[in-house]
Amino acid sequence: MEALLKFAIPLIGGLLAGLVFRGRPHPIDVSAHVEQVGGKRTLVEGGRMYSRSLGHGPDLVMLPGFAGNSSTWEFITPDLASDHHVHLVDLLGHGFSDKPSTAAFDGDFHANRLVEWLRIHEVQNPVVIASSAGCQAAVAMASTYPQHVRGLVLVDPFLIAGRGIRSVLAIAKLFPRITAFVMRRLYAQRWFVRFGQMLGRREPWRVTAADVDRQYVPYGTPGFFEALPAMLAGIDPSSYHNMVQEVECPVLLVWGAADRTATLGQARWLGCQFQHAETVILAEAGHLPQEEVPADLVARLRPFLRSVETSSTPRPSATIQDDPG
Repeated sequence: MEALLKFAIPLIGGLLAGLVFRGRPHPIDVSAHVEQVGGKRTLVEGGRMYSRSLGHGPDLVMLPGFAGNSSTWEFITPDLASDHHVHLVDLLGHGFSDKPSTAAFDGDFHANRLVEWLRIHEVQNPVVIASSAGCQAAVAMASTYPQHVRGLVLVDPFLIAGRGIRSVLAIAKLFPRITAFVMRRLYAQRWFVRFGQMLGRREPWRVTAADVDRQYVPYGTPGFFEALPAMLAGIDPSSYHNMVQEVECPVLLVWGAADRTATLGQARWLGCQFQHAETVILAEAGHLPQEEVPADLVARLRPFLRSVETSSTPRPSATIQDDPG
């Protein structure tokens, strides 16, 4: 019996592990997708950046968060595109853009590529709207290339993090090979993406299959899993404290009250670090207000956009508004 258990336990463990980690996203033909949705891929240094532009009017450039893609903005794009020229852009390594595995995917890298993209497409002085870790690229761009950014909208920016997330990032730096191994296997699993979506929302059990697909389906693009560890290595929020203080343009910082990446106290503190910022707390949202409460987010965006687009005078510094919910 003892010999049988010694054989059976590893076998059962192996079978369970095989079941848990059996997933893999279906391969995606990027060219076919781009043709189908009417997007384009623009060659910049390091690869081709995917984008899709809609509407007419003042320019808005919209960036996704870590391992995300521009479809996260699909619920607010129709409203904004009614009177703006909306550019949905996947940063290199993300979505349907190329994924150079040896790139340093930090804010400076993305900012430089974004400025290239702006020049090629003749987009001048846009308001940049970014989510989560995409806000690092937006802040780096506004800090280094202030002439190219009219204003920033930072939605639950990963420019500050709670102790738990900081600990995870520190461990990842200490054990990069183990981290790469684990990440590539976890992110291949649809259940893990669903779990991440649930953690990111105020009401976790309302996550749908479509919510998961928005993030998971593009993982089937070539090079995603090879680039993933380098992408994680580039998003340390502590690297951006000085950049935040150098941003001169108006900033709207939107934070979901149920965001688990950092506390509301940290969010309000971050807003005070900008020279000209307004902080809005959305009571009914977590880390993804653009998907959870799109109408509320647009209602907060529009006054800011009107102010920035009609005046060169910065908004008052470090004001805070709470959504009464």
